[in-house]
Amino acid sequence: MSITLDLPPKIEALLRQRAQSTGQDISQLAIAVLTLGLSLEDNDFFEALKGIQRGLDDFEQGQFSSLEDFIAEQNQKYGLSLEA
Repeated sequence: MSITLDLPPKIEALLRQRAQSTGQDISQLAIAVLTLGLSLEDNDFFEALKGIQRGLDDFEQGQFSSLEDFIAEQNQKYGLSLEA
């Protein structure tokens, strides 16, 4: 079965970037993302979408931290000893 989707430019760019950075075929990556999303319960799916959108919005507004800061925060919060 073949379906054609018109993705918003931002989403298409993210999909292309992820496919390129992971060396995956863009079609297979899109199928994997759809499969994962559709396998979630309705509430989990919509909560995940909200979280993703908040993260994208924060990133666009320059509100993000470095990987090192995130790891330090998780180490402190959960008593871990992760390294970047």
